[in-house]
Amino acid sequence: MTKYQANTKLRAIKLYQKGVDLNQISKELNITNANEIDHWLKRYQQQGLSGLKAKQTKTKYGGKFKLKVLNWRKQHNTSYQTAALHFKVNNIGTIANWQKKFDISGVKALFVKQGRPAMKQGKAKEGNKQPRSPSELSELEALRLENRALRVENEYLKKLKALVQKRGHLPKKGKSSKN
Repeated sequence: MTKYQANTKLRAIKLYQKGVDLNQISKELNITNANEIDHWLKRYQQQGLSGLKAKQTKTKYGGKFKLKVLNWRKQHNTSYQTAALHFKVNNIGTIANWQKKFDISGVKALFVKQGRPAMKQGKAKEGNKQPRSPSELSELEALRLENRALRVENEYLKKLKALVQKRGHLPKKGKSSKN
């Protein structure tokens, strides 16, 4: 769904209130769907100017709220638009998505949290604990020193190999010397 500025929405509403046809307004203001203007008008009548402004943060709805909206819509046999206006859900498609999830997977689908799970905070894992005894500390320090020495040796050998290849004393890998 295309987003429009609040001033564009307000202009469309004012033109409609003056008696201009919805299709003519949509052409004049380059609005792709004339039905959106009707939705804006109803939100404006219910919520005022704040109903036309885009929300800065994404609203997160809980499973109970979603179920309440779908049940209300079914009991009153209303459209997604009417339900969205009644419960102040800005995007009509949001309710349609809830209904689709409900129809496919049932009630549980409405309670599934979307997105990436929050990072866990609390105790560190057993493997991440720091050793406490002096022997464990000295062993860890010795392993770190050995690791560092091996890295230095590895870097030295890589540079030596590159230097020897540069001078042409060693054949480069990939070419076979056998004929």
